[in-house]
Amino acid sequence: MPPYSEKQDLDKDETKEEPEVTGSPSRASERARGGGELEQEVAEEGRGPYKRCFAADEGQGAARKTAQRMLEILKPFILSVRKQILKFGEDWIFLFLLGMFMATISFSLDVIISKFQRANLWVYDTLENYRYLQYFSWVLYHVLLTMVSAGVAKYISPQAAGSGIPELKVTLRGVVLDEFFTFRTFVAKLIGVICTLAAGSTIFLGKVGPFVHMATILATLLGKVMVKFAGTKENKGRKYEMLIAGAAVGVACCFVAPVGGVLFSVETTATHFAVRNYWRGFFAATCAALIFRVLAVVNNEQETVAVLFTTNWKVEFPFDLPEFLSFAILGVVCGCLCCVYLFCHRNLTMFMTNHKKISKFMADNKILFAGFVALVLASITFPHGVGQYIGSRLSMKEHLETFFDNRTWGSDEQMLENNTRQPPFPTYNANWLQWTHMKLSSLEMLTFFIILKFFMLLLATTMVVPAGYFLPVFVYGAGLGRLYGEIMAKIFPEGIISEGIHIKITPSGYALAGAAAYSGAVTHTISTAVLVFELTGQMSHILPVLIAVLVANVISQRSQPSFFDGIVIVKKLPYLPKLTVGKSGAHDIYAEDFMVTDLKYLAKDLKYKDIRNLLKNTELKQFPLVDSTESKVLLGSIKRKNLAKLLAEQLSPERRLRYILEQSKQPKEALSEHENGSCSNTSGSEHAHPPETQPFDGEDNIYIENEESKVVPESRPSKLNKQKRFRCHTMDGEEVIDTMTTMELEEWEYAQLQEILKLDECVIDPAPFRLVEKETLYECYDLFNLLGLRIAYVTSTGRLVGVVALKELKAAVESCVKGTSTRGSSAKLEDLSQKITLIQNENAKDN
Repeated sequence: MPPYSEKQDLDKDETKEEPEVTGSPSRASERARGGGELEQEVAEEGRGPYKRCFAADEGQGAARKTAQRMLEILKPFILSVRKQILKFGEDWIFLFLLGMFMATISFSLDVIISKFQRANLWVYDTLENYRYLQYFSWVLYHVLLTMVSAGVAKYISPQAAGSGIPELKVTLRGVVLDEFFTFRTFVAKLIGVICTLAAGSTIFLGKVGPFVHMATILATLLGKVMVKFAGTKENKGRKYEMLIAGAAVGVACCFVAPVGGVLFSVETTATHFAVRNYWRGFFAATCAALIFRVLAVVNNEQETVAVLFTTNWKVEFPFDLPEFLSFAILGVVCGCLCCVYLFCHRNLTMFMTNHKKISKFMADNKILFAGFVALVLASITFPHGVGQYIGSRLSMKEHLETFFDNRTWGSDEQMLENNTRQPPFPTYNANWLQWTHMKLSSLEMLTFFIILKFFMLLLATTMVVPAGYFLPVFVYGAGLGRLYGEIMAKIFPEGIISEGIHIKITPSGYALAGAAAYSGAVTHTISTAVLVFELTGQMSHILPVLIAVLVANVISQRSQPSFFDGIVIVKKLPYLPKLTVGKSGAHDIYAEDFMVTDLKYLAKDLKYKDIRNLLKNTELKQFPLVDSTESKVLLGSIKRKNLAKLLAEQLSPERRLRYILEQSKQPKEALSEHENGSCSNTSGSEHAHPPETQPFDGEDNIYIENEESKVVPESRPSKLNKQKRFRCHTMDGEEVIDTMTTMELEEWEYAQLQEILKLDECVIDPAPFRLVEKETLYECYDLFNLLGLRIAYVTSTGRLVGVVALKELKAAVESCVKGTSTRGSSAKLEDLSQKITLIQNENAKDN
């Protein structure tokens, strides 16, 4: 038995018998002695358990006192430091810490991933003479990592699965997702991303989305710490600013591009953006990028602070004016192929989600499915198999380095002498030689890479693992642009002649434009052009890259929703689609055309029974409040939970006991008269019993009226007159006993429900957002997005005429984009009046 302290022993009841402790007197005998004698005996005999216990207590007490004294001494200094920090501004410190932490995490993660990949290749090369063992080690490495990543998303935090950007868009829209910004999700996301990225270009997934998600989680956690430090309260506006800064830091950590990171995060996550938040994003992203590059210098990876992908292009005249058309054609190719990819991805995901058997299998066997997909992808990319034709030994960063290489592969590979070896041997001095082969040319290998990676990326996106989807399409676009540039160099070996000057074609410039155009078309962003400039440090291709990005975006935005919007559609998240202005006629559709006119509202003269029926028959979370049912002048709105609380208080046991207490204080004559039954109606007259009640099984914990039986049947008198169980309560120092029978209880509830609603005791929103009847769809769309609204009431000169919720607005926008009619009752009346006018005119002509 473990030792026990003297205080615990003496506090126990002396009448209870306690078992004896081995090697010591019984506790009963110890209690018989005084507390002081026991303490003295323990001190003299020096028993081990007691001695250790008292020593620990004394040590803890001394340590606690010392800590308190130190805090008292340092308290003035801490308060002065806190005062200076608050005077300087806690936002600056918060943003710096956010950038520093995320840059450190990103750099450490890159180092860990690099070691994983090198270890995999070392094991693979060690087994060079054992081809089957090579295949087994290659497949086992990728399958295990992918299954661990899927297991983390399943068992630690399901919110960590996927990119995180679609859910962040919904959060910034005003919809709060459970467990999305918790530390548990952060840990799961980090472990899952390490496993996913360690799988390399075989799984072909990235880290931009997960880093945006992790940065926003860290921003939320740091924000809570800073709020406590500053002694202020949390508010939605501040949380929005922190999330915006976190999203910018997440992108900047991946590409070491602060300007492009801020712009890309704004384009992908926010519909409306406040300019006052720009400085937060830029400051945090700059801190993150600077610390990332400094860590690279400290780790001896770079001699100085430099760009992520160094290039050696010609700065003067890298392209000629006729090549603008060539870059525009590349934008068309990227836009068309992007539309095919988005269509296939969205429909494949919807098929897997909507198909009952497949969705059930996916829900129960996410880890097994991820392992199967990894097995297929690893088998395809096996370096001594098909993988030797697509550069499978290269990581995604090395893929970008080869695509941005200034050489022209089609001509340089012909100059190679003694090229007797072929990939996948890693003994080449340059990674671009992985794109040379004895049997295939570089153009054929790039073509094979583009075709095969298209379907591999579609298959990889079906897995439920923490992963990003921007970096794969960025690498894919670079490969597509490289292929286009190599073809152009082969068609024009001497370059394009302009004004008698021969300027050779630079395939790496087309790779740069292809990466920006294809990734921008997939995500519906323009800022990818800025990203590639910051990645390479080359500003010479500003115009051609922008032309390619704009052309690709025009085609993509006209044909398909973005990749992240497609995920929102598949997951059915509450988010509004983009509203294209022009032929859609968004300015010709008004709120009265798509509002809901069948209103459920509250009036000041309603009774509690009306409230009960309203809560029973509707599932609305909020109800408008009007002055009366005739005028319907909007006064405010009341939430459902507040109404349920008001009704529960009206029928609460405390109120009933108060009623019993008041009845007990009446004169004895009235009380005896009541006990004799003179007050109850048992004669079967027209006065009916109150409606039968039953407990409501919903969230509001109220009583619901049974509409089918208005009179209690006479066949149940025993149940009605049966006395309920006594329950004693103390109110105002007096003991009250609940002696109501079931009949008396129902009569009391009936009387309570007949009372007029007391709104003074209810929380009312006096200024719910309002729209006017002639508010255009475009204006409603902007207001809902800008303010994060979920519902708005439509009024006409203050009179409530309808309501517009996010559901109705979304349907109106979708029908508007598709070109279908969304005109409502007013438009129908106008059409009817026009038809009547035409008929009248025709009749007048006939006469």
